[in-house]
Amino acid sequence: MSGADAAPAGSVPVGRGTARWLPSIFVLPLCIALALAFLWPLIDGTINSFHPFTRAGIDRESWTLANYAKLWDSFYAGILMRTIRVSLIVTLLTAALAYPVALYIVRLSPRVQAIYLLIYMTPWLVNVVVKAFGWTLLLGNRGVINNVLQGLGITDSPLRLMLNETGIVIGLTHGHFIFVLLPLWAALGGLDPNLRWAAANLGARAWDIFRRVTLPLTLPALVAGLIINFTMNMTAFATPALLGGARARVVSFLAYETNLVDLNWPLGSAMAVAMLAISLLLVWLSQRAAASGSRRVMFEGAAR
Repeated sequence: MSGADAAPAGSVPVGRGTARWLPSIFVLPLCIALALAFLWPLIDGTINSFHPFTRAGIDRESWTLANYAKLWDSFYAGILMRTIRVSLIVTLLTAALAYPVALYIVRLSPRVQAIYLLIYMTPWLVNVVVKAFGWTLLLGNRGVINNVLQGLGITDSPLRLMLNETGIVIGLTHGHFIFVLLPLWAALGGLDPNLRWAAANLGARAWDIFRRVTLPLTLPALVAGLIINFTMNMTAFATPALLGGARARVVSFLAYETNLVDLNWPLGSAMAVAMLAISLLLVWLSQRAAASGSRRVMFEGAAR
């Protein structure tokens, strides 16, 4: 090969250099859209939360922590605690319901599994407001459930199943159940059956196999589903608004009233920032606890 035809040492061919930049070119519009639609409103809301609110609007010339201090009032703190409590209850309830369902589905044939998953996913395809109104027909004082209970003589008066935390828990559990079921189903379906067979061959009972083999290996999928479920519970609006009402306000409903009814955007921004910080903290703690628990279970199993 002549010197004119030889490429300089360390040079990159034109085609290879272009191929290296192509993914960035295609991802750039998405990054711009995320920055404008998500990152900038988040930064702007965080800045607004440090400004006082006046009759003329946001006083951008002054800075204050009064909006965050107001969140410690009994009224706002009580609503925040209710939101966290309801979100945790729904998250734990969906985990307790989804795990046995996933264990049952994964043992079926692929065709039957697809049918079951379609049945469980069908409610998610319905608008959340329509589902909430459907629950009002079931849970109301003159709803189907109370009419059946009173008709059978089980209760003398209607049970309060909505306009309280009970209604919110029922509606959110039904709506967000699928987000715990799907990761568990995928994780259980990907487990090597020889692992359970080997544990049984070594004398392990069914509960020991589940506790030392199945659960540790599917714990990351369970934690991922619980994190998704918890964050959606914390930010849910339509279901708590219709099934909880003004008697059982959550932070999302209060933020709606503060921003769009009272037009107090700095206080509403402080609520959003506080919710984001609390959600991130609880997610981080759950990940740490899950990782520690998984390592402990695996270590105990190996030691024995």
